[in-house]
Amino acid sequence: MAMERYDSKLRLIIGFGDSITAGVHLSPQDTYLYKLGAAFGCDTYNAGVPGQTTADALLRHHEEVLMNKPDLCILQFGMNDHVMEAPNRNKVPGTNFQANLIKMIEEQKTHHISVLLCTIHPIIEGDTDTYYYNRHPQQWYGTKGANQWISEYNQLIRDIAGHYGCMVADVEVYWKLKIASTHRLESFIRTIENAGMDDGVHPTSLGQQLYYECLRETIVNGCGGEGYAARNEE
Repeated sequence: MAMERYDSKLRLIIGFGDSITAGVHLSPQDTYLYKLGAAFGCDTYNAGVPGQTTADALLRHHEEVLMNKPDLCILQFGMNDHVMEAPNRNKVPGTNFQANLIKMIEEQKTHHISVLLCTIHPIIEGDTDTYYYNRHPQQWYGTKGANQWISEYNQLIRDIAGHYGCMVADVEVYWKLKIASTHRLESFIRTIENAGMDDGVHPTSLGQQLYYECLRETIVNGCGGEGYAARNEE
């Protein structure tokens, strides 16, 4: 099958995010950002830092994003912001999470950078012995559970995108559709079976592929009217 590529006016895409963007445990070629660069024939800069929240990101936003003057910046945060530091106390509360994203969006718009927000994927919650709750006390997440908290932070991302007229790649929905049709969640996330460890959070190469597919479709549909991308077949 011919590889689908795009004639693009994009010069530089920056991925600004956490370990998901960084692509921990994977080769650079497996990351969604590398794949986007290949698809659009443009340069990319991976500004993903494992463990970071939107509050951390603000401290490096000027140097890593604004000073590099990308055509497009992908904002991928939430996986660390929603984490509980104590019972029902998120590391970055929802109102602060929104405010941090809004500040980055407004600064990027001032610098004429197109903004693409990205929701995050569901995780394997596990129990006190394995996966997420082995590292994060389950009782701190109340009756909702970690995945419901992730969904609520994702809705905050959608709300911001709608208010500010930004593109949004709804990865959460994209993953859930794939899970409902053809795959198990465990195919997309590092597990004991596929990675030898009860990670439960970080995407496998297949998980990164789904991020890439969702982001690519969003860029083509959202930027096509601006002449950024036109479909081509090699």
